[in-house]
Amino acid sequence: MITVLGASGNTGGRVVRRLREAGETVRAVGRDAARLADAAAHGAEPHAADITDRTALTAALCGADAAYVLMPLDVTRPGYRAHQEQVGTAIATALADAGVPRVVALSALGAERERGTGFLETLHEQEQRLAALDARVLFLRPGLFFESFLPSLDAMLATGVHHDTIDPELALPMVATADVGDAAAAALRDPDAAGVRELLGPEDLTVPDAVARLGSALGRPGLRYERPPEEVMRAVLVEVGLPPDLADENLAMNAAFNAGTVWSLVGRGPATSTPTTLEEWARTLAPVS
Repeated sequence: MITVLGASGNTGGRVVRRLREAGETVRAVGRDAARLADAAAHGAEPHAADITDRTALTAALCGADAAYVLMPLDVTRPGYRAHQEQVGTAIATALADAGVPRVVALSALGAERERGTGFLETLHEQEQRLAALDARVLFLRPGLFFESFLPSLDAMLATGVHHDTIDPELALPMVATADVGDAAAAALRDPDAAGVRELLGPEDLTVPDAVARLGSALGRPGLRYERPPEEVMRAVLVEVGLPPDLADENLAMNAAFNAGTVWSLVGRGPATSTPTTLEEWARTLAPVS
């Protein structure tokens, strides 16, 4: 049996579907029982548990031959660092308590760095916790998710402009969460999977190129990118509802990208490239009116 945390999310939901298609017994874990309906419809055992509840997570992990784990990000919740420490500790201790022998963990490029990467620093801390387990652990380190454009998509389409603080000349590996889920599902079925695997998407893209291609794919050609000063972007993020500490974490991560602090340690190749293009991903979105 394989336990999947975050089973109603982008990667976790994909992991559940792929494992069930392969005939695996799956326990699908999520905070909201109602949002586990899709996992149940695919034949998984739904299991509601709060991601910070060590006891509930241990129950969900007991008897598992392998587990997919991740640190969900709640962009509406202040106190990011404290909450992520609470989540990460609960997951790691529950895995140890349940004695899960194999773990596939969602991380990110740059998680090998202890400091100077904003959001990614908490993933470094979680990798350290999980590496200390008496288990075979594989860390999946994807590049920037295509889905990171979704929170600003409505504003982008309304104004014709996407704003962020990433250097417009900087090409970054970008990847679909579906491909990450596929890689995780395959790894969960591989008893030898361990170490680190980077997932870099099909190509590196600058943000202006990604925005333009996204616009064309959605029938809105002419979408463009502008990079405002950090203090302006921070004010905008807070104005639209991001807690100030999360705004700072996001800007710090972008600054790490711009400084060249975050990069692929392996390079692009058959083992790190994934198939879904930005245009293919965009066609999965709801039609734009």
